Amino acid sequence: MRLAVTTSLHRDASEAAGRAAAARHALPFAPRRSTLAATAAEARADALLVLSPRRATLWLDGAEQRWDPGMGVLRAKRLRDGEVTTRDGFLDAAGILPGEAVLDCTFGLGADALVTAEAAGPSGRVLGLESSPALAALAAEGLARLADPAARRIEVRHADAATWLAAAPARSFDLVVFDPMFREARAEPPGFDLVRRLGDPSPLSPETLAHARRVARRAVLVKDGAPGRDLERLGLAPILPARGAQRVYARVSAD
Repeated sequence: MRLAVTTSLHRDASEAAGRAAAARHALPFAPRRSTLAATAAEARADALLVLSPRRATLWLDGAEQRWDPGMGVLRAKRLRDGEVTTRDGFLDAAGILPGEAVLDCTFGLGADALVTAEAAGPSGRVLGLESSPALAALAAEGLARLADPAARRIEVRHADAATWLAAAPARSFDLVVFDPMFREARAEPPGFDLVRRLGDPSPLSPETLAHARRVARRAVLVKDGAPGRDLERLGLAPILPARGAQRVYARVSAD
């Protein structure tokens, strides 16, 4: 899929800012025309990352979809405000400590990364790897426009996690996280259809898990849809989930 960057028709949209974003993601810039279809046709692009000062959207197959981290913003806010009325299964399983460095190997739209960055705090670090160039660019530009302090502590890179981990230094992150595409269809948050369409559906391999254990200082966390058949395939024992939980987790100690 050929992807280009363009701007919205909003009066505050800046071509210079659009060109700078295109350079950040090593993508071509397409000057905005009267319609996105005309813009894409002139640029010979299959999809467009459409930017304005407040929004990042992806135009694909004639429709725009705005970057949306789902419940990630609300979950981060609850954590920041000290609200404990709603259990967060991801945080319970991850046990993230202030100041930790976390590697998110399946970034998607970044919902869990926002919560991770809030839990790790101002001295922490979150690096997200996303194999889809469109998702990586959309999420990075969406986070840059999000008025949430946790978003400033997240870096997004377009990279294949298996390749990246194989070359990464040992014990360079406290926690390594995987949220592979679930094998079984289930209710998903708004916007996830874009992740399912553009994301890498490959299951987590034992080799990649082994590399992750080498890179982690503390643990590797793997998410799966209930009842956890991919965890079983990898020989991982799930943490006892809450009653009726749709997602299960396994925490594997670092090497």
